[in-house]
Amino acid sequence: MSREHAMVRELIAVHDGLRRELKELRGAPELTRDLRVRCAYYCHHVEMHHTVESHYLFTTLRARFPESAEVIDRLEREHAKVAEILSAIEQAADFRPELDRLAAELLAHLDYEEEQLAPLLSRL
Repeated sequence: MSREHAMVRELIAVHDGLRRELKELRGAPELTRDLRVRCAYYCHHVEMHHTVESHYLFTTLRARFPESAEVIDRLEREHAKVAEILSAIEQAADFRPELDRLAAELLAHLDYEEEQLAPLLSRL
């Protein structure tokens, strides 16, 4: 995988930011109003990131690389699963267990996405 391609570097940089912030949220010692606000902001950021990917990046990759359809379909399913967890976080009084669920799902998703999309992005 070419990590030198600008689009690949950008994807990884955004994902690394999501990973860092999630780690900080999960490491908070207590549930506070500030933590809830930070978590809501984070959830919105993840949601917007996935919306942009789905509407723009995935559409482009499907058109340019039809052989990627199975991978893109899986990524879309994972986006839907993450969206369900984000909704649960927003509704939970104590959302920390949901953050653990999010970490399991989102971190695996980000790793898979980078692994699968980097070769395609490098060809754009």
